[in-house]
Amino acid sequence: MRTNKMSTSSVLLNMTLAVVLACCVVPVIGYSQSVEIQELIQALEDRNVNIRRRAIRALEKAGPSAVEPLIAALRSEKSRGRAAAAEALGRIEDVRAVEPLIVALEDKVANVRAGAAEALGRIRDPRAVAPLIAALKDKNPDVRSWAAKALGEIKDPRAVAPLIVALKDKNTHVRSWAAEALGEIKDPRAVAPLIGALQDENTDVRNSAAKALAKIQPAT
Repeated sequence: MRTNKMSTSSVLLNMTLAVVLACCVVPVIGYSQSVEIQELIQALEDRNVNIRRRAIRALEKAGPSAVEPLIAALRSEKSRGRAAAAEALGRIEDVRAVEPLIVALEDKVANVRAGAAEALGRIRDPRAVAPLIAALKDKNPDVRSWAAKALGEIKDPRAVAPLIVALKDKNTHVRSWAAEALGEIKDPRAVAPLIGALQDENTDVRNSAAKALAKIQPAT
């Protein structure tokens, strides 16, 4: 008969997270290089998604002090740890993470690559534009989708032509995010391709194209 008892290690980790989260509700002096941050970094590798989520939130609150340890965590042996580190870095939005996250776009695991793309979109640094454009050709559709979304958040005109190409991607989510990204950039070159996307077979893509066109050519 199966039981729902937690292991001793899980209980201890939850207790540690509870203490750290309590400390994070007020400014903490000397948080940098703290034992608490290292415990949270370790928690990013936990099999329990709820523990990972709590650790990400706590590291976000720690802010700049957590950036360097999180950059190091992008080299974790466990892909869930790398993906969680990328998400946390995106939430902190520190430009020190840009180059390491660009490297993470080449990770062998798609979930990590997608997390890196999402994080780069949050940071909005122009150095990420060319690597994100390259990620639009990733073999995994989730990575391509997050790359398109990130390019829309950065709003660099260099992304317009590649995003127009992405309007023809075989994956509906990629096409939809590409349309939305073009609406965020608001470049008139996208008008004709977006009008064409209004005939897409997928409703979400058509809706995204219509919203994008409204942003580029608002009603007068």
